[in-house]
Amino acid sequence: MPPPIPEVERDPAVAGTVMAGYLRGREVPEQAVETPSWELLTPREQEVLKLVAEGYKTREIAEYLSLSEKTIEKHRSNMMRKLKLQGVSAVTAYAIENGLLRQ
Repeated sequence: MPPPIPEVERDPAVAGTVMAGYLRGREVPEQAVETPSWELLTPREQEVLKLVAEGYKTREIAEYLSLSEKTIEKHRSNMMRKLKLQGVSAVTAYAIENGLLRQ
């Protein structure tokens, strides 16, 4: 069994300074934050994004656009990579935040 950790007198001011420094190190400067843009997508990827966000399945999108399911999967993969999104819920949230869904 390892020896017990010795008790150290804790100074709240020191803890606050340490935490402030830690949190400051985690901040990302505003100019460094790059929001992935809708304009990065091809027109077809934009169309697939909207349909995915509206809840359509790959098969339904493929039938609607007269494309293969593999083609839709590739468009979806490219779109999610370009926008740095993971999962359908992230796609839907992106579409809502950017006003891309039909009313």
